[in-house]
Amino acid sequence: MGEKFIRHLVAVATTLVCILAYYAGYYSGGHGWWWTVFSMAIIYGSVYHIVDK
Repeated sequence: MGEKFIRHLVAVATTLVCILAYYAGYYSGGHGWWWTVFSMAIIYGSVYHIVDK
C-alpha cells in the first residue's frame, strides 16, 4: 500500500468514527444508555489497528 492510500484510509476511518460517535451519543443520550462508550473503545481499537499497519 502506498502512503497516499494509507492517508486516505485513515482520513475515511476517522470521518466514519466521528459520524458514528455523534449518532451513537445522540441516540444513547436520549435513551440514557451509558454503556455505549464501550462501542467507542472498540472503534478506537479498530482505527488504531488500521493506523498501525
